[in-house]
Amino acid sequence: MDTSSADVDRLLRVLAVRTLALAFIAGIVGEEILAMLFAIAGVGLLMAPIGAGAAHRRDVN
Repeated sequence: MDTSSADVDRLLRVLAVRTLALAFIAGIVGEEILAMLFAIAGVGLLMAPIGAGAAHRRDVN
């Protein structure tokens, strides 16, 4: 994994954690649908495969 892929991976993890925190806060406030949307988005960001795409590019050794 090159440094740009590592940076993108780190950024996605930070965004995922913040999105899951917003889901938690929305759940406490009582906004169930908003909490579910944030939770789905947060899990999707955590599961985003960054390293898999970089392995198939020709310019990455």
